Amino acid sequence: MEQQPDLLDDFSNTLEYASTGQRFINYIIDVIAFYVLIFIFGILLGATGLLQSAVLLYLIIFAIMLGYYTVMEGITGKTFGKMLTKTKAVTLHGEPLNLKNAFLRSLCRLVPFEAFSAFGGGQMWHDKWTDTMVVQNKN
Repeated sequence: MEQQPDLLDDFSNTLEYASTGQRFINYIIDVIAFYVLIFIFGILLGATGLLQSAVLLYLIIFAIMLGYYTVMEGITGKTFGKMLTKTKAVTLHGEPLNLKNAFLRSLCRLVPFEAFSAFGGGQMWHDKWTDTMVVQNKN
């Protein structure tokens, strides 16, 4: 009797995890993009006189960070860093992220020292906690 090929094995072989180096470059580029956005919003808010409170400033910074990652990953699966390194964020099943997945990943990035989870040798916390991963984007 001939054994049927396992289609899931074929599918899983098409997903290749992003390297640690790519993830690090993603982080550096995205931090730069984040600070550029903060700078632009800071100038706009400062010029309008709306930036009067440190609490408001911190809320705006958190909103920019959440918005940057949520919108970019939720719509395209890629941030600017991922675009340059040809990687993308997907679910563990290889499906594109939706806005909910992207928002949850973004919230996880607010955990103190979350960026250091990259040194643990496995998935970063924002990947592990949201059942997502960053893979090579062959397109």
